[in-house]
Amino acid sequence: MSALDRRRFLKTVATAVPAVAAGNAAACATGGISAPAHLDDRTLLALGETVLPDELGSGGIQRAVRGFQTWLAGYRPAVEVTHGYGTGNLDYTPANPGPGWAAQLEVLNLEAEERFGAAFAALSKEQRTEMIRRQLARERADRLPDPAQARNVALGLLGYWVQTPEAVNLCYQARIDPLTCRPLAAQAEKPGPTSGS
Repeated sequence: MSALDRRRFLKTVATAVPAVAAGNAAACATGGISAPAHLDDRTLLALGETVLPDELGSGGIQRAVRGFQTWLAGYRPAVEVTHGYGTGNLDYTPANPGPGWAAQLEVLNLEAEERFGAAFAALSKEQRTEMIRRQLARERADRLPDPAQARNVALGLLGYWVQTPEAVNLCYQARIDPLTCRPLAAQAEKPGPTSGS
């Protein structure tokens, strides 16, 4: 490398380092990740009322939708996840599904306005169900995906909810409460009934 090339290299590096450092400081201040897309609360609640089981009641549906919003707000893409048993291959969380889901909720509102002259949340449950079925007919889903991998917001919400303790309890009509620890003395006992059964 000649002296001129070395000089040009050092000048370039000298100007680039402060710029990179300033960029990194800004990224650190925001956590290095763009703000997650916020899903419209009213439309998402109407979607939850449409796709989640009626047995949850209004309070259960609201809890599920709030939990889904909280999960999405805390979601971080490209985070290393635990590798499977017997393999050394590392996997990473997929891209943030929030922006796509926010757009889908907007499309539901636009379609509802166009077809029925009202926002999606103002439609009857039958009208909303018909709209969701039309959307899901385009999906190739043979099972509920992990919420982060769901291409459709309705499948994401359902995929999130079925992983909750409330879903397991409802399914078995027993207070199983997975992911919680029962006292050791109660391990031999059958789980008690849910409060609604």
